[in-house]
Amino acid sequence: MLFGFTVMLITIKQEIMKHLHKNTKRHLIKGLFGIMIFLSSITVNAQVDSNGINPAFQLGEKLTFKLYYRSAVTGNVSAGELVSEIKPNYVILENHPNYHVVMEGNTKGAFNWFFKIRDRFESYIDKHELLPRYFKKRIQEGDYKTQRNVSFDQASGTIAYHNLKNGHKGVVKTDLEVQDLVSSLYYIRNWDFSDAIAGNKYYLNLFMDDSVYQIQFEFLGIADVETDLGKKECLKFKPEVLTGGVFGEESPMTIYVTNDRNHLPLLVVSKVMVGSVRMELKEYSGLKYELSFE
Repeated sequence: MLFGFTVMLITIKQEIMKHLHKNTKRHLIKGLFGIMIFLSSITVNAQVDSNGINPAFQLGEKLTFKLYYRSAVTGNVSAGELVSEIKPNYVILENHPNYHVVMEGNTKGAFNWFFKIRDRFESYIDKHELLPRYFKKRIQEGDYKTQRNVSFDQASGTIAYHNLKNGHKGVVKTDLEVQDLVSSLYYIRNWDFSDAIAGNKYYLNLFMDDSVYQIQFEFLGIADVETDLGKKECLKFKPEVLTGGVFGEESPMTIYVTNDRNHLPLLVVSKVMVGSVRMELKEYSGLKYELSFE
């Protein structure tokens, strides 16, 4: 992942700086975290047992993703890493057990030279409902820094947020069940895709910063995806934001999720002005179900 101080690295950096437009920094962030925005979307049947939700994950699970930039000139350029981990113990909030999930994203090597990212997200997800109760965001993206805490009262439809940097507080009212960036990843893994048909469109409500966004996802079908881990049959989706501007026509994104009981995000491809940003599952441990590749 890490680059040495070599002439090749300097050449790569010059190529990126020369060809990518000024919004590329934000596209890089989308590549890192677009997958979390996606993974709370499909409104089909949940996998449940007699005790309620039967999660596709368990305490102690850890997923590591690599982020890289690809173009005809540079080939694959390692850009960063994202780690999502379910802590080994439940956290009790308001007398309810909650999964404590920590997600950290960092740029690596040459990308630290012109746009350094050090992001940390934490979500406390109700064990039985798989809805977030509390969310923390600590962002450092280039010169931009922010810290936010969010409290969810799903029963009353109240979302209270606090920007720790400037002291601003606010409350959002909604009659919808809402996910955060982290909880969405785990929530969607419990949906049943067995009856999905290409062309189906599904919707989600996601809270980001101080607003609830509606996002549409189109199911494109099933595709075999080959990564460093091997070949795997995947479900293919294309996201589109109906309110807000998380994705744009200039940066189309395709998301591939393993077509098995794990429903793991295996690959995300987001096109930019020149080339594409790709995010790929690199390592995993503590899975509830066996994961196999060809």
